[in-house]
Amino acid sequence: MDVNYSNLRQLRIEKRLHLQEMAQALGLRTAGGYQRIETGENELKAKHIPAIAEKFEMKIHDLTDQLFFKKKVEQTSTGREVI
Repeated sequence: MDVNYSNLRQLRIEKRLHLQEMAQALGLRTAGGYQRIETGENELKAKHIPAIAEKFEMKIHDLTDQLFFKKKVEQTSTGREVI
């Protein structure tokens, strides 16, 4: 799945959380480490999702609905997938 990094940043801003707060919650050394996740420069890891959800005061499934693009796949009569 593709990550919607702009939503990750927007959620943090809406919650009025600083980069350093997020970095500490994820066990990162610097605010820049978290910022690189928000920009997509560093990969968002599955192990970070629970900590992010907690900081954003969201359920994990609600957070993942906000962060991950869902590709719609349809089956055609020819048996080929259309994306």
